[in-house]
Amino acid sequence: MPTPGPTSSAKTDGSAAVEIAAAIADIVVVVDGQGIVRDLKASPGVAIARDAEAWRGKRWIETVAPDSRNKAASLLSDAGNGRTAAPREINHSSGDPLATIPIRYCAVRGAKEGDIVIAGRDLSALAEVQQQLVQAHQAMERDYARQRASETRYRALFQLTGEPILIAELASRKVTEANPAAVRALATSSGRLAGRLLASLFEPAGAADLDGLMSRAAVGNGAVEARVVAVTSGQSFDATASLIRSGGSTLVLVRLAPTEGRTVDADDTSRVMGLIEKLPDGFVVTDLSGLILEANAAFLDLAQAASAEQVRGKPLGDWLGRMGIDFPSLTASLREYGSVRNFPTILRGAFGITETVEVSAVLVEDGELPCYGFVLRAGPRAAAPNGHAAAAIPRSVDQFIELVGRVSLKELVRETTDIIERLCIEAALEMTKDNRATAAELLGLSRQSLYLKMRRFGFMDEMPEAD
Repeated sequence: MPTPGPTSSAKTDGSAAVEIAAAIADIVVVVDGQGIVRDLKASPGVAIARDAEAWRGKRWIETVAPDSRNKAASLLSDAGNGRTAAPREINHSSGDPLATIPIRYCAVRGAKEGDIVIAGRDLSALAEVQQQLVQAHQAMERDYARQRASETRYRALFQLTGEPILIAELASRKVTEANPAAVRALATSSGRLAGRLLASLFEPAGAADLDGLMSRAAVGNGAVEARVVAVTSGQSFDATASLIRSGGSTLVLVRLAPTEGRTVDADDTSRVMGLIEKLPDGFVVTDLSGLILEANAAFLDLAQAASAEQVRGKPLGDWLGRMGIDFPSLTASLREYGSVRNFPTILRGAFGITETVEVSAVLVEDGELPCYGFVLRAGPRAAAPNGHAAAAIPRSVDQFIELVGRVSLKELVRETTDIIERLCIEAALEMTKDNRATAAELLGLSRQSLYLKMRRFGFMDEMPEAD
């Protein structure tokens, strides 16, 4: 038997090194002194395995994404000069032009003179987890910002309104908060109301009525009223109690309306109107027929109107909701329940731009002119899974019908196609017991195309590799 020459021995040693490195790494690449791929070994389960087979005979640095070529060249240079090459994270292009496959590479000299062995660990799963973590963090930040904005609006309105307002615990009947108007109307020389019994602020007869008022508010629906007289000033008020729940505790909001001269101080009114004008959310007041009486600057921006005169006296339904559908439904709910919260709809601008909004509204029947009050807040733009910023995909025919008039036909068709693709992939995987190779044949797709679609729809995290 002939003795193998040095070249054959080196080749055998090089192949053995590749096999050993492949046992502990996801992909191993051997390049010669010119940086050309001479041999490689990739684990079947890694995302880059299929594309890597085409690297043989090519310069390895040309297989990486353009933004990673400097790092790849530095890695080869360090290993070729005998220096310890620090691990580097290098991206490879994939079938999806918008996605890359990150791999963490180390490199050492090979058995043959000039060869370099490059071993890599696929970081795709880690990158996807990091992306989900970033998306979750961003969603939490958006929710926190919305809560802070709501808290700020509540505090500003509570402090600046000229109507006396008290908040008391239902169980203890003690005042927890009072706005400045209530302090001016009810406070003693100490100037503090928080912590005092609500009954101690009013004459005994009225205090008993107020206690009964709170009890009725706890078991009834909506607001109820009672006549009370302040101890300090002797001024008479009509008290209205409404039940609210916050942080696991039950509170009662008590509004005090003077029975004589029900006019609010002009300075207070001016401050409140100035605050409403500067609110970041749209604010609109209409009469009971839906004609706009007043609108703030935020609503004018949403409606693309130059001034309040352009919208005053016109139906709010000309801008809000689908024509003849959403606004009548909204006002019907207001007439029946008195208030509506977070009603989802759209707002159409004068130049054709539509905006998703959430509407909270109230019916005000007191006073000389009954009216509706609307607060319009731009809807959330939370990022969809896998980074696709789009409306949530509907899951039923009824949900598609609800989107007519809010979303273009082109977008509806695209979302329908996504649903059909997802359902077909689910069915194929179920029929083949999660064998992806067979599922790809059933669907008439290449395995790479099936993997890309599965990654797009989130199947790569849900199902184990079965083939």
